[in-house]
Amino acid sequence: MSGNEGRPDVVAVETPESVAFAYELAGAGSRGAALLIDTILITIIIAAEVGVGILVSIALAAANLDNAPIWLFGVVIAAAFVSYWGYYVFGEVFRNGRTPGKRYLGIRVVRDDGSRVNAVDSVIRNVMRIVDALPGYYAVGLAAMLLSARSKRLGDMVAGTIVVRDSGELELRFAGGAQNRREALAAEYLERRANLRPEARYQVAASVLAMYGEEPGSWDEPTIAGRIADLAGLRPAVDVPSESD
Repeated sequence: MSGNEGRPDVVAVETPESVAFAYELAGAGSRGAALLIDTILITIIIAAEVGVGILVSIALAAANLDNAPIWLFGVVIAAAFVSYWGYYVFGEVFRNGRTPGKRYLGIRVVRDDGSRVNAVDSVIRNVMRIVDALPGYYAVGLAAMLLSARSKRLGDMVAGTIVVRDSGELELRFAGGAQNRREALAAEYLERRANLRPEARYQVAASVLAMYGEEPGSWDEPTIAGRIADLAGLRPAVDVPSESD
């Protein structure tokens, strides 16, 4: 068992398959810095969209298409709306809980049970930003985090998510003995992966791979499993026939 249970900044969760995880919770400082980075990037994206819209509008007006700029304005507004909300949802759902800001600060979003955030979770927690941002720069969200045992803003409470550190904070518990910890975890994962739910299986695979300093990228779980087996030296050797065979 891990000795982290008594630490206030660590939360332990256990999957239905009895695989236990220990997460170090992300604090208000790192989350605020990540939000600032994301806000700057979103502003740049939307500003670029507005700039393109203005240039296209000028070109259409020069071509005597008088009604086109009004139609184009609606398109730009729609694009900005999609960019703002899609930015967070895409990062949290398709980038393993990381927006660019979270990735830079080494934090990510996971569900309360340690599994990956899905689209519904992400939409809910991000729509709640409207409330968390009140009355100024996330004053409600900050107050909620300070009062929450798991540093949750209101969006996290409603969606059932937490924000954790992504720099080795996830660890399977095991009876270590003399075996190398990293190889032990790799061996345990490869042995038990067939009995895990798909979400838990991918989560464990990505976490074990991270211990080797690699990220899954667009790999699926079986590909990650093969890579872990190679890195840990656990893939069965392939006999190469000799010329005399």
